[in-house]
Amino acid sequence: MVKDSYKIKYFKELNSLRFLGFLGIFFGHIFFSENLEIINHDLYSLAFRYGKILGFISLDSFFVLSSFLITWKALEEFHISGKFQLKHFLIRRSLRIWPLYFLIVFLGFFIEYIGAHYNQEITTLPSFWSFFLFILNYDMIINGYEFLFFMVFLWSISVEEQFYIFWSIILKWFQKYLLMISIILVIVSLVFRYYFINDSLNLNFNTISTLGNFGIGAIIAIDAFQKNKLFKWVKDLSKTKIIVTYLVMVMVYLIMPQLMEYDFFIIIQRLLFSIFFSFIILEQSYCEHSFFKFSKIKPFNFFGKISYGLYCYHGIVITIILHLKSNFNDSLFSSLLLFPIIIFSFTLTISYFSFKCYESKFLKLKSKFSLSN
Repeated sequence: MVKDSYKIKYFKELNSLRFLGFLGIFFGHIFFSENLEIINHDLYSLAFRYGKILGFISLDSFFVLSSFLITWKALEEFHISGKFQLKHFLIRRSLRIWPLYFLIVFLGFFIEYIGAHYNQEITTLPSFWSFFLFILNYDMIINGYEFLFFMVFLWSISVEEQFYIFWSIILKWFQKYLLMISIILVIVSLVFRYYFINDSLNLNFNTISTLGNFGIGAIIAIDAFQKNKLFKWVKDLSKTKIIVTYLVMVMVYLIMPQLMEYDFFIIIQRLLFSIFFSFIILEQSYCEHSFFKFSKIKPFNFFGKISYGLYCYHGIVITIILHLKSNFNDSLFSSLLLFPIIIFSFTLTISYFSFKCYESKFLKLKSKFSLSN
């Protein structure tokens, strides 16, 4: 097939899903009262418990989505040009991730320096090389994560970068084995989680533990690109079956506190929600009988475009609020509603200007290394 006869697909639905994924992570971080009366309140306890669960599983959704998209784009590149340009892929990823990432890293070490200069108590950050080499997640497994709050978030970017390098090698030289390797990733992840069932740091932060997320994302990308049985099944689902599937997802989420008491569920948790997220990606992108497309909510589309900034900056805003909140009356209302609204509003504003004035300058350069060049 010649290049001009193939129309490159743009997944407009994924922007909305990115924003929804960020919202889940956001709710996992915004409940932080130190008032025992508030902490012990049933409503706060409920919000805190389910917020933490939603935060972790929403982060997994980004791993699935990233793997789906980069695998799809690679398959397109093979289809059009017959090859995968590894250097261009890594440059595009770097232009998207590095400018904001290293800005946050610089800010963190600047705060540590200023704090030491003025004799402020700031927990020492991990080595700069942990951030520079994108191995922060392994530093946290060894040394814990009791350091500057917004810098902790960068562990997931380390995981993403490690996967990008690994997957680019697979896409370059082992493309014909892509499906088999994706399945192996899922199996390796399950075996790893079984072996480290009692080690929460490895379960949460080790890249091997997340391989199932990336593997599932790649599998559905291959299936959708080739229009195989799974793709056709989801594409033709009736509205009733779609609603029932979403209800099952909600039900599993609601009984998560009980399910987490069983080792078997802990082992398959990431795999299960990867399957759920994969269904959402396919249903929103392809299904002809969807009861609702999130892309119809116009602000969600833009919020999804700046979701990387939302993820990076919301930790900074929370850190500032944590520092200042002693000056305010802590109440159930402020903990559950006022502080979250303030944090979200400031995060959205900062992310908007960061995207417009800083990130977009680097994103424009990506076109020089795109499929069309």
